[in-house]
Amino acid sequence: MELFKSLRLFILGVMKRIYWLLPTLILDPFDLIERLLNVNYDIPQWAIWTLFTIGLMIAIILTYHELRMQKTALEKPINWIDAHKRQHGKFPPVPDYLLPVVQNYSAGKPVSKEIQLITPSMQFWANLMPSEREKLLGLVEWLGIDPQDYEEKIKRHAPPGGHHIGLIWKR
Repeated sequence: MELFKSLRLFILGVMKRIYWLLPTLILDPFDLIERLLNVNYDIPQWAIWTLFTIGLMIAIILTYHELRMQKTALEKPINWIDAHKRQHGKFPPVPDYLLPVVQNYSAGKPVSKEIQLITPSMQFWANLMPSEREKLLGLVEWLGIDPQDYEEKIKRHAPPGGHHIGLIWKR
């Protein structure tokens, strides 16, 4: 069933780009050249078919490109650990700012599935930059833990009170 859906999307995409075929179907460019330049030349049949095929191939390539871009936009973004492995051929080390939440790990060694994470304090979480939080949650996900659950654990370990007020001075 998916094959037919893909085929339908592909044919509709080519039909949307039918304008690439219009010059050969409607205008007959060789007839225009004969009329404008007063040249009497018998055009071989293969020339028309070649133009038609070129227009069709351009429409097919543009459709394929559009469908491929839609597919890549829907794919899950790649984890920073897997991206490093693809680029460099080995796993990256855990960044220094994440060392306080990692157990069973020696600094500078590549990450592994044996790493255990502790739940950090809310203060540690608040001091992380947004990109550092994303890396921590990426590590959490790579280890097979749900990032939303991990983040909820961090919030539940926060002291009661809710709002970050800062220091209050009493006299």
